[in-house]
Amino acid sequence: MIRWNQCHFPLHAQVSAAKNSMTASPSRQFDETARRIKSELPAGRPLVVIGSTSFHGPDSHQLCTAIGSALAPHTELTAVTGGMEGVQATFSRAFAKARLQSGTAINLFHLLPSGMPACRDGVTMSAGIDFFERREILGRVGDLCLVIEGGPGTQHEATVAAAGKIPLLPLGRSGGFARTLYSQMTAPPSADTADWTLLNDHNAPLSSIVDAVVRLTLAMMSL
Repeated sequence: MIRWNQCHFPLHAQVSAAKNSMTASPSRQFDETARRIKSELPAGRPLVVIGSTSFHGPDSHQLCTAIGSALAPHTELTAVTGGMEGVQATFSRAFAKARLQSGTAINLFHLLPSGMPACRDGVTMSAGIDFFERREILGRVGDLCLVIEGGPGTQHEATVAAAGKIPLLPLGRSGGFARTLYSQMTAPPSADTADWTLLNDHNAPLSSIVDAVVRLTLAMMSL
């Protein structure tokens, strides 16, 4: 078992090969772009949400909606996604709706390659020239990455985040890469062990899962 800041993913061969083929200059460019984007975000702590572009778990859609709504009242958070359908769009709609209803700033941002259409909710920012570069940048901008379901793209983003010692919060019960990641991790010191266990509990009420995600998010971001 390994902790989030020591993650080595056994399924990351293609990502590793791509990263190893890059020169130092592109890596520095990704770092600089991520720093620039973070400097342009409003005051607050950036929470990056990554995951599948279509849902596979029977209750993943419901969980994304509930988590987005439950995190919205915590105005110290700024939400950042990769602007994709599925997990990110569902979370974003709920997050934006809850903040609009409360009259607080939405503070929702999406990173997409240059030239892509803007997302419906929040602010869309350019990040890289293609989705590989966007994933490299997105993996660098968060203070925490929430992982729900996910495939190779999510794995790429999580690998970048882990390399930068950005903590990962995988909702293991949602399946996909989040399940793989959860199985390779132990609860970080800031996380309540009972809440961490709930992330992979298929029998717990959804409300308990959502509450655990909120508590873990705040604890792991020291809020």
